[in-house]
Amino acid sequence: MSKQVKQFHQMISQNPTLVEKLKSASDRENFVELTVQLGAEYGYSFTPTEVEAYINRNMLILMRQFS
Repeated sequence: MSKQVKQFHQMISQNPTLVEKLKSASDRENFVELTVQLGAEYGYSFTPTEVEAYINRNMLILMRQFS
């Protein structure tokens, strides 16, 4: 798992605007794509596969935060 994904998650946890953007994702695939895109905009570099792995390992935390 990419440390970049974890760092990005920690950063967005402090940014309600980004949380709302991610909440607007229509499905998991869109959520992953949006995460990669927003990560790149903020200087992070990770792949959709790394985001998927992070989601799989942190499902309960993410469900509470983004649902």
